[in-house]
Amino acid sequence: MSHDTAASRRRFNTMGGALALMAMAPRAWADTFPSKQIRIVVPFSPGGPTDLMARAIGKIMSTHLGQPVIIDNKPGGGGVIGMSEVKHQPADGYTLVFPSILAVTNPALMPGYPFDTLRDFAPLTVVGFVPHAVVVRTDFPAADLQALVASAKARPEGLSYGSSGNGTSAHLGAALFAQRAGIRTTHVPYRGAGPAVQDLLGGQIQFMFLDMSSALPFIQAGKLRALAVATAQRFDGLPEVKTVAEQGYPGFEVHGWYGLLLKAGTPADVTRRLYAEVKRALETKEVRDLFKAQGIAPGGMPPEQFTALVRSDLAMWKRTVDELHITLQ
Repeated sequence: MSHDTAASRRRFNTMGGALALMAMAPRAWADTFPSKQIRIVVPFSPGGPTDLMARAIGKIMSTHLGQPVIIDNKPGGGGVIGMSEVKHQPADGYTLVFPSILAVTNPALMPGYPFDTLRDFAPLTVVGFVPHAVVVRTDFPAADLQALVASAKARPEGLSYGSSGNGTSAHLGAALFAQRAGIRTTHVPYRGAGPAVQDLLGGQIQFMFLDMSSALPFIQAGKLRALAVATAQRFDGLPEVKTVAEQGYPGFEVHGWYGLLLKAGTPADVTRRLYAEVKRALETKEVRDLFKAQGIAPGGMPPEQFTALVRSDLAMWKRTVDELHITLQ
């Protein structure tokens, strides 16, 4: 064998070995994942529904993954600060973000929104679906949606409604209902559901599309009355309350969700492992009991279905915002 032939064979063997290692790398990465702590970035303040859900599933995930799962609250900018934190991390599965439906409403509302939700992030799963109820004070003279609409039409200024912030599903849902009902309304945004509910109880605003996790304690305490639920079917926790669709607005549905997103480009095997552990946590009695008490329906859809939901919601809310001429100003 010539010197050139032997050298060529050595180079070929070296290259073949390198290629084999490269081919094995994703599998080896997944087999050793996780080798350090995992961080779930919650783009909201501690103590809210997102924070409670993240801590509940993080605790169980940590047990099965063998690594700490820490919750990192980074509120501000309607979720933009927390999502930006994850966008600038490596696509290795060690940092997730846990936004609300703001991840699909903000792109429609914010000029120059800094992310493309489906290009920059990879949807992992919905952690929880949050029904919305149309609520009023118990002494408000309306027992159903027809009476609420009649009250609005009887007032030259219409009715005022509150929300937990501009661009939330509560804001957009109420605006969409007002359009369908043909009533005049004034939107009053607040920094969270708590202050909005206090003004609703105080009479400064007349109604809200309120997420069930915030509404249920006040309804159960007899301080608020639910006129309707904005879901496709009636809510199990309030079976006597009709849907918006049942009360004359067919096809009307407003859903909120909280979901986990990864950095785009996260290896498929790592994504599958994380999804399996989140789904396992969502199926535990501990988590289901917590969610039920909060009025939250557990999620768990696979990444492909969540990606389709995000794509559909992005288009739907963009269309809604354009049709209603809604801005954040």
